[in-house]
Amino acid sequence: MTTRIEGFSLLDDLRFRRWNSAITDLWQVECQRSAHGTYMSQAPRLVAILDCVGDGCMEVRSTAKTPSPQRQMQGCLSYIPAGMEVSSYVRDNCRLRHLDIHFDIDALENSLESAFNRTALETPQIGFCHPRINALVHLLADDLENGMTSPQIYGEGLLTALTAALLQSSNFGEPQRKRGKLSPHHLRKSVDYIEENCARTIRLDELAQLTGLSQSYFCSAFRESTGMPPQQWQMKARINRAKDMLQNSNTQLAAIAAHVGFADQAHLTRVFRKIAGTTPGAWRKARLM
Repeated sequence: MTTRIEGFSLLDDLRFRRWNSAITDLWQVECQRSAHGTYMSQAPRLVAILDCVGDGCMEVRSTAKTPSPQRQMQGCLSYIPAGMEVSSYVRDNCRLRHLDIHFDIDALENSLESAFNRTALETPQIGFCHPRINALVHLLADDLENGMTSPQIYGEGLLTALTAALLQSSNFGEPQRKRGKLSPHHLRKSVDYIEENCARTIRLDELAQLTGLSQSYFCSAFRESTGMPPQQWQMKARINRAKDMLQNSNTQLAAIAAHVGFADQAHLTRVFRKIAGTTPGAWRKARLM
């Protein structure tokens, strides 16, 4: 990315994560009055204003055919195609927290297949609001903010859904057809694969290739078949594996967490409580009584 900025300063270290189809960057910046900058990236990107504290607001201008400024407030989104220069101007002092998503076009095309439309991704959308995209953006930002390593298929699923919504919002994408369920054979194959490999990172494209479906179709069909997305099934499989170890061994919780794929004992405890309704220690104690 090429940038020229003045009047912006970082309040916290940049947090980022690389997914299969995109890179997500979480920025927290302080803006002085009349802060300004110009930006151009070789990858298409979505900029989402998560929080704006203070009296200032950002104006974004593109060098496209319509140069009129658009105000960027909390909840506002701007999609900028690859190679398009945009400029920003902040009227007064404020603090901004924003998420930038840099898309990998080839990976997106592979995940969306027939639903993918390159023409839509060549069309800028400056200063728009979209409740579904905003909800997905906040989930991606939470992953970075909390410093938790979510399963790879979690972020890829969010990005697939976000891209599909972005294509629809551009009015260039074709209407989504209703997706069906997985065949019993594909469902059994997918579930067995997730449960067998639940302790490691499972990429969404692995599961899609396993069934011969696109990533977006697989996600929708899996949810339709099971009532939950694939990443939630993986978390459930990890907890079931942890339960087996809790009940059948004296292994320490930290070692169980590492064995079943969690970042640490605290991560295991959070997910275990959410799924089982109690902590791993309390669950083990109840089984030993």
